[in-house]
Order: sequence, then structure tokens, then C-alpha cells
Amino acid sequence: MTEIFMPMFYMMCLTATVFLFSTGIRLKEIYLTSSDASVDGEEHRHPPFDNGSVVLRNSQRNLTNLFEFPVLFYTVCISIFVTNTGDAYFVQLAYWYFYLRTIHSFYHIFFNHLAINGGFPMRAIIWIPSTAVLVWMWIRFITLI
Repeated sequence: MTEIFMPMFYMMCLTATVFLFSTGIRLKEIYLTSSDASVDGEEHRHPPFDNGSVVLRNSQRNLTNLFEFPVLFYTVCISIFVTNTGDAYFVQLAYWYFYLRTIHSFYHIFFNHLAINGGFPMRAIIWIPSTAVLVWMWIRFITLI
């Protein structure tokens, strides 16, 4: 059941894409749109996280997110393969996880609105189902081994 590796590969591609996008935006802001070109030292070359644009901050935060829960996704997928418990349903769940995380990343980077004044982020409406899919994958895996 090597098909389980394709959604993992796509998640890795999503992570690499967010990394490259974030790096590109960061370099653009450092070298092309720096407001004070006379500043010496590391503070100018590598501005602190909070001094970047909203898109830069969001993409960097999203990149951090892609190294949190998706690690559990990679783990369950590898575990499914190693124990030979994979089936078409697991592959479908893995693709759904990837699709939801892709939508979450896009929304987090480019929109990231809050539903209630300073409160609940709208992206959680996408994140919660992706986490539910991940939890279901783990529960199903545990019951099958």
C-alpha cells in the first residue's frame, strides 16, 4: 500500500512551497523594500520577525505550523505502511488531510481574519476538520493493529 506516500509527498511539497514563498518575501523585504538602508549589522540584513509585513509574518507562522501537527500525519502514514494496515480509505483520509491543510495554509498566509474581535481565528474552521481527520486516522490505525 505505497499509495499512502503520495499525500505525504504532497504535504512535503506544501511545506517546501511555504518555505520558499516565505524566504522570497523575506529577501524582498530585506533587500528591496527596507525602510532604512543606513542601518548596519544583522538587524538590517535579517529584520526581527515582527518587523515584516503581514504576509511575511503569516507565512512564517504557517511554516512553523507545518512542523507541528503534520509530523503526526507523517508518523501515522509511515506506521500504516510499516504495519501493512493501509487501505483505500486510509489513502482517502490522507488526501483529505492534505487538501484541508493546503486550504488552511492559503487562508492563513493571505487572509487570516478573526471571527470575533481579537478572538477566534476563521482558519480554525479549516484546521479543526483537518485535525479531526488526523485523529480519526490515528484511532482507526490503533484499532487495526
